[in-house]
Amino acid sequence: MNIIHTILVANRGEIAVRIIRTARDMGIRTVAVYADEEGLPMHAEAADEAWNLGEGSLAGTYLNIEQIIRIARQSGSDAIHPGYGFLAENPHMAASCQANGLIFIGPGEKAIRIMGNKLEAARFVQSVGVPLLSLKTGTPEELSQQIEPQEYPVIIKAAAGGGGKGMRIVRNSNQLMEALKTTRREAANYFGDGTVYVEKYIENPRHIEVQVLCDEHGNCIHLHERECSIQRRHQKIIEEAPSPSLDPETRKKMGQTAVRIAHAAQYSGAGTVEFLVDEHKNFYFLEMNTRIQVEHPVTEMITGIDMVREQINIAAGHPLNRTQKDIPLQGHAIEARIYAEDPEQDFMPSPGKIAHFRVPAGNHLRIDTGIRSQDKISASYDPLAAKIIAHADNRKEAADRLRTALEQTVIHGVRNNLAYLREILVHPHFLENRINTHFVANYHDQLLEQILSRKADTDPAPLLAGYIFYHTLAPKDKISEQAWREIGYWRNYMKWIITLDERQYACRFTRTGQNLYLATAGQEPVPFILSGNKEGELAVRSRHDNRIIYFAHRNEQTWMMARGLTYRARHNSYLDTLANKKFLKQTNNHSGEINAPMFGKVLSIEVNEEMTVRKGQTLLVLEAMKMENNIQAPHDIRVKHIAVKEGEQVSDGQLLLETYNSSFS
Repeated sequence: MNIIHTILVANRGEIAVRIIRTARDMGIRTVAVYADEEGLPMHAEAADEAWNLGEGSLAGTYLNIEQIIRIARQSGSDAIHPGYGFLAENPHMAASCQANGLIFIGPGEKAIRIMGNKLEAARFVQSVGVPLLSLKTGTPEELSQQIEPQEYPVIIKAAAGGGGKGMRIVRNSNQLMEALKTTRREAANYFGDGTVYVEKYIENPRHIEVQVLCDEHGNCIHLHERECSIQRRHQKIIEEAPSPSLDPETRKKMGQTAVRIAHAAQYSGAGTVEFLVDEHKNFYFLEMNTRIQVEHPVTEMITGIDMVREQINIAAGHPLNRTQKDIPLQGHAIEARIYAEDPEQDFMPSPGKIAHFRVPAGNHLRIDTGIRSQDKISASYDPLAAKIIAHADNRKEAADRLRTALEQTVIHGVRNNLAYLREILVHPHFLENRINTHFVANYHDQLLEQILSRKADTDPAPLLAGYIFYHTLAPKDKISEQAWREIGYWRNYMKWIITLDERQYACRFTRTGQNLYLATAGQEPVPFILSGNKEGELAVRSRHDNRIIYFAHRNEQTWMMARGLTYRARHNSYLDTLANKKFLKQTNNHSGEINAPMFGKVLSIEVNEEMTVRKGQTLLVLEAMKMENNIQAPHDIRVKHIAVKEGEQVSDGQLLLETYNSSFS
């Protein structure tokens, strides 16, 4: 047995924070590492101690084995937890830990070497009688000769690949050579190993994986399976446990197969055996990940087992304290991965500063994240911002709970996939479990159209009202305060052109305290009440609508989110608005026209045609937004023509009076 007092976490982001949380619960000190460009990230603040890896590429920071080992020794660490990615499946990292008297919280070097290379892993499991898709190896030239026309489609994979990277589907021989060369080049650049192999491609597979735990005493169990078929670019975005696709017999057989593979590899620690399952429920070994997985929380939710705690105990030499019959399967859990990416642009990463980040809290919800408001999503790392996991008695309730949580999650400042994930969860084929690994590709356009449709069906008035409240509440700087005072008289007749996403709205409004009367072009004024005001959050209420809107302002643009949809809005600044009003007033002085400054009703007309009127004298009274507004002569005039009648409804900008161009002194 080994006693672990201090763990260095050789990772970052949400997985580092999650490891640190369990270590603290176990009374174990933690040491974090971070790169210069991260500032002082959340995981570094969460740890008991944090060491700077310096600046430079990944090779010089998170992938620098020598430096991480040095920090571990200097910080008095007993063990290193690699998390996932980076050095988690690097056999040199495991060997270096052993050579320096450090415990590697993961499997031994031998198991990583067997399973860390997909090609070697496939050969190994084939030797122990596990079902496997046919595969071919060789140079691009050799492979182009080996594959017969009837064997297409095939998939090219990087032997050292992972995370969906280094994979290409090829449907005919014309595409093969270029795809082989591109995949080899990508594999060499990303994994340091250009070896690739070719495998038979299943057209409509499900991706199902089994979680295993094995100790150093020969005990090995599985923690049931996870369904991971909802993927984009071969990378999972929604995972669930258990799989809704397996019958009890297939579930049992798949679990036993995963344990058999782990036993044969003399595996120790937490690992995941991944399978492809065809439409007839035949399953084939895909790969084994020798680490904790991104999606491990769904397994923890249905079993109640803290897998990081198990990893630490196994690494310390403790035997498993439960057998297979002791593993519960309680309810259903679904995880959504929130990425800073743009689904409209083929899921292109969207690095940048998080202006505002808010996640919900509640029973049966779990949030794993490594970011906070004002943190930066760096282009140097994976754009995963957070994971939200919901647990319930059944799959439908878990999906409903997760959808609600996504609608209450706010990320402003970077484009993200929140609304996209929500649409997946309500898609009928997802709810009916008619899914496979092509779900996103098949329904991508439909999912985007649903988001646009929801926006089109949303009444913009509460959003516009909230936007106006946000920009006219308690100015935080003297410049804007001065501007608001200078507007003076026009405050009750303010006209803003607000751009909400790409659509413009002409808004007339008046605001007094918590009350706002808002009219958009061609619409009656609507009263709104500000019923709640927190940092970055306003509750706006009207007669027919009650809405919480989340705000953040950055780079002359305001991010707004309500009911799971994100909008970007802007308008002219107060001073620009003032300048425009002064220009409008000057124009009216000489145009011979007096126009309605807002939508309203003519209550009374105070002048007659041919009447001479002095500057400031009331011409007529207009009721708008529940207020009487005196329309006054801008200068000395003589009335030429009255264009409206008492009781008439007038629109914004409508002609009220014509005057003679000359004024009278």
